[in-house]
Parts: sequence; C-alpha cells; structure tokens
Amino acid sequence: MNAAGVADICGVTLGTLRNAKTLKSPGFPKPLNPHRGRDHVWDPAEVTAHKAERPLPPRADPSPDDLLDDFEAAAVVGVSVDVFTDQAARLGLTAHHIEAHELRYWRRGDLSKRHGRAPGQPGKPAGARDLTPRRRRGTPAPVAAKADQKAAALFAYLAELDDAGSARPDTITLAERYGVSPRTIQRWLTREKTD
Repeated sequence: MNAAGVADICGVTLGTLRNAKTLKSPGFPKPLNPHRGRDHVWDPAEVTAHKAERPLPPRADPSPDDLLDDFEAAAVVGVSVDVFTDQAARLGLTAHHIEAHELRYWRRGDLSKRHGRAPGQPGKPAGARDLTPRRRRGTPAPVAAKADQKAAALFAYLAELDDAGSARPDTITLAERYGVSPRTIQRWLTREKTD
C-alpha cells in the first residue's frame, strides 16, 4: 500500500500522517522499496501490526508472485535500470507490467522466465526478438583493411619527405590527398609516433 493506505489504517488524513512524520519515526515499518526517493509502499500486515503495537511479522522469502519495481527488476535481471527500461520498451514488454499506486511493477516469476540465463552467458533468453549477435571476423573488415592501406601509404609518403628534408603538408592537405577527414589524419599521425 502507498502512504494513503497507511493513513487509512492509522485513521488520519494523508496530510496529518506526513506532517507528523509518522512514516519516518523509529519503529515504523520500513518501506518495501526504500531505494526510491519517494513513492514508497508498505506491507499492510506490517502497518496493521505496528498500529496494534504487536511485533512486526517476518517478511516472506522471495516468491515468483513478488511485485518488483523497475529498479528491483533490473537488479534481479543483472542489468542497470536504464538498460532494463530500454529493453522493456524496445521489446514490447511493457504490456506485461502491473500498475499500482502510479508505479510500474513486474512479477518476479515472469522475470525469471524471461531471463533464464545470467547476463554475459552465451545464448539469449526465450522470447528475445532482437538481432542475432554479430559473428567475430577472422580478418579485419574490408573498410578497416582499406584504412590500414591508406595509413601505410601516408607513413611511406611522410618518410620520403623526411628523407628528402622537405616540410610535411598540413593535416587538411593530407586529408584531401588520402580522401579522409583531418581527424583521421591526426589519429594516424599519433599512431605513427607510438609505433
């Protein structure tokens, strides 16, 4: 339940509950989602026990029916919350969430099914609809091979100029000569110094 539900159990208005700082008082049950800066929710059984001045019931072990917000779901899956929300939107999973108290929740059991493999292990979870992973190439891509040839030609040209005692052209002139950007020429010249 959210703060409004807690106020109902305590028999006060939501404003009174907040002004009295009841939710932050020592001994009051901790929210189920303390990681959130606001929009906290509480276990109704714990709030009822606190109101009746009884010991708080022990929290249940994780269950497939647990409702997890985006932060908790991302932690269960083993990715950042940004990656989780991006994947949920991109793969059309948002239709499977549950709305409560203006927050989005996911069933733990659904997450476990969707992400049966730990992140970083080969393979994909069942139902994944994204592109297949790229295969590793044994040789450089054709574009990279062509760039390496141009860089080698540049190094040879500059060596000839150095041997002849001629001044080197500026990066813009070299970029035009080799059909690349001045930034690429600068990267190649940096590589030449380190080689």
